[in-house]
Amino acid sequence: MSGANSKELSASGGAGQGAEPTAQALFEYNPTERMLSWSDPAAAARLLGSDLAVTAVSRDEFARRVVGGEIGERDKALDGGVQNYACQYQLSRRAGETHWVEERGGWLGEGDNRRLIGVIRSIESQKLRDAHLSWLAENDELTGVMNRAQMRVRLDQAIAGLSKADLSGAYLLVGIDDVGGINADFGFDVADEVIVECSRRLVAQLRDDDLVGRVAGTKFGVFLGDADSERVREVCVALLNAIRERVIETQKGSVAASISVGAVEAPRDADCAHVAMARAEAALDQAKRLGRSSWSSFSEKTDVMTMRRRNTHMSDVILTALNERRVRLAFQPIVADLDEPPKKFECLIRMRAEDGREVPAPEFIPAAERLGLVHLLDRRVLELAMNTLAACPNVKLNVNVSMETVKDPVWAEGYISAMRANTQLARRITVELTETQVIDAIDASIEFVAEIKKLGASFGIDDFGAGYTSFRNLKALDIDILKIDGSFVTGVSSSRENQLFVRTLLDLARNFGMKTVAEWVDNQADAMLLKGLGVDFLQGFLIGKPETNPAWLPDGAPDVSQRTPSRAAG
Repeated sequence: MSGANSKELSASGGAGQGAEPTAQALFEYNPTERMLSWSDPAAAARLLGSDLAVTAVSRDEFARRVVGGEIGERDKALDGGVQNYACQYQLSRRAGETHWVEERGGWLGEGDNRRLIGVIRSIESQKLRDAHLSWLAENDELTGVMNRAQMRVRLDQAIAGLSKADLSGAYLLVGIDDVGGINADFGFDVADEVIVECSRRLVAQLRDDDLVGRVAGTKFGVFLGDADSERVREVCVALLNAIRERVIETQKGSVAASISVGAVEAPRDADCAHVAMARAEAALDQAKRLGRSSWSSFSEKTDVMTMRRRNTHMSDVILTALNERRVRLAFQPIVADLDEPPKKFECLIRMRAEDGREVPAPEFIPAAERLGLVHLLDRRVLELAMNTLAACPNVKLNVNVSMETVKDPVWAEGYISAMRANTQLARRITVELTETQVIDAIDASIEFVAEIKKLGASFGIDDFGAGYTSFRNLKALDIDILKIDGSFVTGVSSSRENQLFVRTLLDLARNFGMKTVAEWVDNQADAMLLKGLGVDFLQGFLIGKPETNPAWLPDGAPDVSQRTPSRAAG
């Protein structure tokens, strides 16, 4: 595995670092006796690593202590071949320890009085500093893997080698998900610990001839040599699992981390490092749109120009659907008990295509967020919900709002004003934000939540358990409802780990006086266990699938407000 560890560098000097940086000793060499006599025996002892003062040492004995470096000029000088000399070499110390020294000397006097005077001084700290600077030129100081510049050089060489050998490889861009949330809740030191541990786990999954480097603050580049599409898939899955399967223990507690991966095959789709890095970045963006802990491989659809064309098309599709009132709500029931008739529903946004097909949210919401149109969808959902509440006085609704609306002062005020104009209806609304959205802009979230609660509305956190919300933030947000992330609910009756996690969340919710909703409930066994554990509300296919035209909804609603009594649920 290419990418040295910084610990290896610090160990390279061995115990030689114990030599004092300024240690030096002056000697006189007598060519007749072939002896080096020291002017300061104690200084010579420190330099040579002796426990006793060193008064003199023979030239042959000293030569045996030289274990590295170039001493040809020194030998010539001691033999009388040159007048002056300078050299650097390594001296062995006790138990085989070594350190670097510099020696300079020259001849003085004539005839029998001719003597060579030399000075030996330790340059160990200088050598270590030079080695560290050289190491930093190619490696990342925090993680020890290659830095971006060196990764680019090695990647160019590797792709050229693949082309010459007619082989296939791949470049992966690995991004740690939501490091901003970790920074906000735990601090930058903990975020650094997460980055370091992620790098270790990535390296552990790769072969010795693969390359890995830190190419940005929270991103790592990985090059796989001689890899086909199947190995690319296997490695991507292995990397995702290596990060998410075990929490990362830090100085401030356990952190659940995940990564997303963008892959590009080389040289098929990238014939140089510049193209590989750019296309892997596009693939990573695509993976992040799929959600946390996802991976995506570069294709023509990922290309920037193609993406721009798709964005233009989706913008037209969304705006036309809004103008033609083809944005709709699907209502999914939420109940306290399995045998009770539903009176509470979550409003899930849908869009009817021009051909009549119902388009689910994942097909257009990411594009709306990317294009800055999600504010319009949020307002339309709120409008439809208000119309439904006006038509159905016995119904309560949960509506989702995007963080783009919450953190934009103009759109947030417009959203709150729409609720303020219908305060009687607002009291039957629970506004939901996902946990990962909340922690991305906690200050804006707190202000938004405070305003809607003044109107009598409730506030809930969706997908709770998937992010890093701290106890401090939970208290500050004044939350009414916690919706437990469905990944911990599915199969909970047969998973002791999920049961433990749900119990922990329930205890947390009770301590803060919050109600709880379990999502994705799709079988009787899970439902019974969840109620036994103390979950307040259940939501999922077992309770009811989302419907755009439920039996309790009056004709014409919610596109127009119906202010007459209805056959509302209950």
